[in-house]
Amino acid sequence: MSSIISARVAKELEAAILSGQLKPRERLTEMDLISRFGGSRTVIREALKKLEARGLVRTIPYRGALVADLTVEEVEEIYFVRAAIEKLAARLVSRNIRPDEIQSLKKLAREVEDHLRQKTDQMIKKDSEFHRAIFGTCRNQYLYNMIDFLRIKAHIVGYNAWSAPERIEQSIVEHRQIVQAIEKRDCPRLEKLVVKHLTFSKNSYLAQLKGNKSRQARLPSRREKKIG
Repeated sequence: MSSIISARVAKELEAAILSGQLKPRERLTEMDLISRFGGSRTVIREALKKLEARGLVRTIPYRGALVADLTVEEVEEIYFVRAAIEKLAARLVSRNIRPDEIQSLKKLAREVEDHLRQKTDQMIKKDSEFHRAIFGTCRNQYLYNMIDFLRIKAHIVGYNAWSAPERIEQSIVEHRQIVQAIEKRDCPRLEKLVVKHLTFSKNSYLAQLKGNKSRQARLPSRREKKIG
């Protein structure tokens, strides 16, 4: 019974993290999680272990569990791999997607566009659904699982990109271009578009991380303040 409850809690906690309700580096105390999601301490610990395995939670000695964030090095490494495997998947999508799946994808793209324009609380979820639908048609479950794992691992990068004023309109345009390339089975163009779509989020997040480090480097230390 506890395993069923922990699976439910893990799913709800994952949704809260992916939607941005729980922010990177936010502490996840057992009592707060019990109050929010229910269950026992054992259930919460099991759920946290599951999410730690998925890269969404980190456990730090003497501090406990935190919502995971990513370093510059981790982002560079993840997106190097994502670009390679999503290009490969794009090649398979161009070859294997069925006409009825293309029509479903076009319908889903319109739904995502509506959510993005209205900035609904479901827009991130619908955007993820759109990308899963694309790569689900590559007909290679191992490749699809790798893409999905890294997308979840790097969720904060994509979430951060939505704060850029131009990102919503840019995403709508890129989604339309991706669907058009799929419909035409234009593999070289689809590969380029997939990588371009990834690059904006990555560069936006890295710029923010590097900007934060630069600001911190300019701040005087406590010792310097005391000496001054």
